[in-house]
Amino acid sequence: MVDQDVLVLMVLYMNMVSNIIYLDSPVGVGFSYSKNTSQYETGDEKTATDSHTFLLKWFELYPEFLANPLYLAGESYAGVYVPTLAHKVVQGIEVGIKPKRNFKGYLIVNPVADEQFDGNALVPFAHGMGLISDQILENITKACNGTFYATNSSDCNHWLSNLNDVLHLWCVMLCS
Repeated sequence: MVDQDVLVLMVLYMNMVSNIIYLDSPVGVGFSYSKNTSQYETGDEKTATDSHTFLLKWFELYPEFLANPLYLAGESYAGVYVPTLAHKVVQGIEVGIKPKRNFKGYLIVNPVADEQFDGNALVPFAHGMGLISDQILENITKACNGTFYATNSSDCNHWLSNLNDVLHLWCVMLCS
């Protein structure tokens, strides 16, 4: 049994077997910045190009990491950024851009993938997770004609607004 009040030296550390680079992108979000504010005008393709340029430069500066497997990961809007960056990395490898990376794959968590798909998935997801009742699901489905994305029905928008309020309240209680 380990004494709760004693520090114990760990023999194995995660950083002995893996390395992680945290990159805020696009420029201007998180801790990333530019002295030239015109660089804050960006888009998905520019973000992928900037991130790819960063990776190339990083591997030039730290070539000892080139042999390590490279995985890209992200969450939320990274459902767009990560595959776009992965495509740039693969294209670069295929045309021989140096340094050559040991790219293995990517992971995205809770990704934004497609506005229509994501928009239509929220209501069934909330019901499947037990966040809304069968009755609420039935009412929303009826008011929205089974389509929850880009609706122009005031009744549907009313139900979706209420759903978003409920889900926001749920997240405020559990996500903080």
